[in-house]
Amino acid sequence: MGTLRDSERTRGKLIEAAGHLFAEKGFNGVTVRDIAKAANASLSSLNYHFRTKEALYHEALMDACQADSVPDKDKAALLKLDPKEALFILAKEALKEYRKQTTSNWRTALITRECREPSHEFKAVSEKHLTPETHFLAEIIGRAANKPATDYHVRFAVITLISLLETFGLYRHLIDEVSPGLDDFFKPKDGLAQHIVHLVLEAARNDTAT
Repeated sequence: MGTLRDSERTRGKLIEAAGHLFAEKGFNGVTVRDIAKAANASLSSLNYHFRTKEALYHEALMDACQADSVPDKDKAALLKLDPKEALFILAKEALKEYRKQTTSNWRTALITRECREPSHEFKAVSEKHLTPETHFLAEIIGRAANKPATDYHVRFAVITLISLLETFGLYRHLIDEVSPGLDDFFKPKDGLAQHIVHLVLEAARNDTAT
């Protein structure tokens, strides 16, 4: 008879296997048999822990959201720093995480896929992860630009930040093709993160569009 620890281990293996597959193929591209095989588990174990593929997808996404969010203690520490320095740290660390989006880092990749191809779980992802994280970024950017977090230029700057980080983090092959050497140019002293912060703050401070 399996122990509670064995049951928890099996549950974790199923989430891990499902996360890898969902990140790679999307919700519709994966079957419960695929997941059970990848986890080296039986279909009965999968049904016992999650009942449906939808329930397992939800758990994988919630696991990803928790892992991909800035921990509350880190948010508190960043809010104590100079906002421009805090923004630089966030940009630098985000670039590192995006560039680790391989099969060993399925969580960020799964959230990215869910944003690109929204499923029935998108609202849950927004409430759990996207909305709180963007509000936090708006708070940092607003402080750096001396504007409220609700200012539309600040909101635009948040979208600018996310877009630049994803572009340089996920599409390096495209950047290398159209702008050879650009990545190497920005490598010294985390130049890319610094340049992104500069552009984001310019977007937040710009009032010419009003």
